[in-house]
Amino acid sequence: MNKKAAFINFAALTVAGLVSQGAFAADGQINFTGQIVDTPCSIAPSSQNLTVPLGNVARSSLNGTVGKKSTPAKFTINLTGCGATAVGAKVTFTGTADTNDATVLKLANAGTVGTTASAAGVAVEIEDSTGAKIALGAQSASYALGAGDNALQFQAAYVATQPAVTSGPANATAQFTVAYN
Repeated sequence: MNKKAAFINFAALTVAGLVSQGAFAADGQINFTGQIVDTPCSIAPSSQNLTVPLGNVARSSLNGTVGKKSTPAKFTINLTGCGATAVGAKVTFTGTADTNDATVLKLANAGTVGTTASAAGVAVEIEDSTGAKIALGAQSASYALGAGDNALQFQAAYVATQPAVTSGPANATAQFTVAYN
């Protein structure tokens, strides 16, 4: 290769290198910010999909007066691995509201005519451990938390939403969300 060809190759490589620098020029800057914190808590796997048996309740025990309740069934939402910054928790329950009382859970298939119509005139009420009603969509009172594992106690009961209660399956579904303070 002669000197002229070597010079042309060198010049071409130099120009290509300078031109490619434009492709790596910064057009802006991104700053990533955040903070490493203690985890509030995790929901224990055993509490992520609960079934709470409310039992077989005599229609006559609820019939006649709106607001009559069955004996409550207790249930627990277990929190695990709570960090030191998690000092309290409030739980909000959501689901399909009863048409007669929007603060309680409507029964699945309530009022449906068919082979398996559910009970009517009744719904499911969720309460805290003291028996205070927790309206659908509202936060519970605050539960104190300690570092480690914590058990949040609740209860649920059938409640008459009409003076006349009819018999049948009485199932309902709720979702819950835990907010930490």
